[in-house]
Amino acid sequence: MTAIWTAIERLCLHSCLYPAGQHPGVRELPCAGGYRALYEVRPDTGRDETAGDVRVLRVFGPGQSRDRL
Repeated sequence: MTAIWTAIERLCLHSCLYPAGQHPGVRELPCAGGYRALYEVRPDTGRDETAGDVRVLRVFGPGQSRDRL
């Protein structure tokens, strides 16, 4: 849990570093142990310096289907 939380906290500085996922407007943050945090940036300008607020939508476990948020 600590490793996941640490990865999520880094989004404050690098919110646009991670790629878009399979859901429109949602990015995927890979975390330790095979977990993935899905999050939105609003507005998502594609640049860390001008991007807006980060909202973590859900954390998925290893091998868990990410088809539905």
